[in-house]
Amino acid sequence: MARFLKRNWMWMVMAATVAVAGPLLARSGGEGARQRSLDTLTEVMDLVQKQSPEPPAPRQLTHATIQGMLHTLDPHSNYMDESEFRLLREEQKGSFYGIGAIIQQHDQGIAIISPMKGGPADRLGVRSGDIIKEIDGTSTEGMTSNAALQKLRGEKGNLVEIAVQRAGIAELLRFSIPRAEVPTNSVYYSFMLNPATGFILIRDFGETTADEFEKAVAALKKQGMKQLILDLRSNGGGVLDAAIGICRQLLGPDQLIVSQKGRDGRDENQTRTNKGAQLDPFPLVILINRGSASASEIVTGAVQDHDRGLVVGQTSWGKGLVQSVLTINRSRGLALTTARYYTPSGRSIQRDYTHGLDDYYNPEDEKGAQPRGPAFKTDLGRTVYGGGGINPDYALPAVPPNEVMIDLRFRHSAFFRYAVHEKDRFGIKPGQHADEVVLARFRAWAIEQKLTISDKDWEANLGTIQEQLSFEMQNVAYGVEAGFKILCEKDPVVLQALEVMPEAGSLLQKKQLLQHASPTTVATTR
Repeated sequence: MARFLKRNWMWMVMAATVAVAGPLLARSGGEGARQRSLDTLTEVMDLVQKQSPEPPAPRQLTHATIQGMLHTLDPHSNYMDESEFRLLREEQKGSFYGIGAIIQQHDQGIAIISPMKGGPADRLGVRSGDIIKEIDGTSTEGMTSNAALQKLRGEKGNLVEIAVQRAGIAELLRFSIPRAEVPTNSVYYSFMLNPATGFILIRDFGETTADEFEKAVAALKKQGMKQLILDLRSNGGGVLDAAIGICRQLLGPDQLIVSQKGRDGRDENQTRTNKGAQLDPFPLVILINRGSASASEIVTGAVQDHDRGLVVGQTSWGKGLVQSVLTINRSRGLALTTARYYTPSGRSIQRDYTHGLDDYYNPEDEKGAQPRGPAFKTDLGRTVYGGGGINPDYALPAVPPNEVMIDLRFRHSAFFRYAVHEKDRFGIKPGQHADEVVLARFRAWAIEQKLTISDKDWEANLGTIQEQLSFEMQNVAYGVEAGFKILCEKDPVVLQALEVMPEAGSLLQKKQLLQHASPTTVATTR
């Protein structure tokens, strides 16, 4: 049974089944009441099957019924069918069998963003910018990225046939690619931001995450790392043990990482670092945003409560519920909430979900409002708050949506498409930014593609356009990490992290003095 923490988005269910199944079963007060509820449920399902204009398949009806029941408990208990459960296990395991390429839905098909170096697609000559038009003879027109992913993954060694459109070549190119094991590394980026600062981005928490993090830190130290920025933005969580493993590498000896309590508030279980652990004394700043949830919040909360480092960004999601993943008939799964977790200072950061799922999944405080929960104290006496996510030590506003950039970047994939064009026509050098010449070429190309940008919109968004072009140019020429480095250079959250790093170092020194003064560090609770 896996202990699992992840923010999972609301599943679509049939309204009639949700309204009937959940409350009836939840209110069962004994064997007789339970049987009456089950009889009512069976009768309702039978009526739906017989009377609805388009009767749902029994499997669809069962799936929706179970989901409706679970969503009366909390937003995160969830039933998974065979395909959903398989994807979950692949995420947790850290690998799957596929062609080895990062793909994205595109208005012309499914775009190859970047083949993984040494992977099956890369070895056979698939390139960044190729547009997959067919998968095993099926057109990708209107196909989502997830649907394409399902078709590209499969059994090890089995062939998948793809037809791609490549710029400058009229006919489709066809590839027969044998599926091979593809690692889904949790540590997505790991590089030196400057001669002293390492940067690690963890995109989720799986079975291999703690080992990946340990190796990444060791590699960065060999490159001269003296301080670390850990990026957990938009990391929705994952396996609890992975978060614990990260904390054991960051915290000092015999420090509380997380507490878990069952639904009735009893059966508390505490997880601590080893008594003989040695603190690795490099200054640390963690980056979070509204997409940081669950396991990300465990790591961030432990670091913040123990004054191990500083937190920069926006208030995190606020998920303090633990799911146990239970296997059903070996091929399906039930992620059932079995406990609440608490940070070392004693705070629960679970956001209120009693006002309905719409409010929960679309909170009004997206601009980084302060949590309104009770106050707690860190080891050094700093005030932190529970009841609504992890509040950063240095809050920065989220960048508001920009309709012009949304249109260019997402609806038309303009920057990616042009970067492919720039690479093929002019070549791209390592670390190259989009200068005035490239910007002029891009604007002329956009006009040719009927993506007219007004002078006003061009001037208002010139800096962002230049940044996105630079990012995509490095991305298609040298891989996604090279592109991400370009974004970091002007990322206000990263720049803020660098600015406060000396304070993180000072905090660490104070913490070390406290530990030397007292063998046992006590986290002060409310």
